[in-house]
Amino acid sequence: RRRRRSWGAPDLHIKSGSTLRLVCTLKQSTEPPVYVFWYHEDRMINYDKDRGVSVHSDKSSSVLVIAEAQKRDSGNYTCVPSNARPASINVHVLNGKLL
Repeated sequence: RRRRRSWGAPDLHIKSGSTLRLVCTLKQSTEPPVYVFWYHEDRMINYDKDRGVSVHSDKSSSVLVIAEAQKRDSGNYTCVPSNARPASINVHVLNGKLL
């Protein structure tokens, strides 16, 4: 199991029940990655359809979508392209209104 650093990762706050959409942009890449893996904490979630996860990738980006995000979807998300550095974000799914 790989540990990913999340120090200094930005934070995203969304309301429970809304769609979580994370975009991993692949800059300065001469060719598309062979793969882009998405992790929630230490678990790879690319194919976790039971949780409503879908991933769409092209040569310049990878998009992770979770329909109707819930509190359990809070945590650190990391995209890991085959040919670029990983990028992370901390997601906070909040009950009630966003301030």
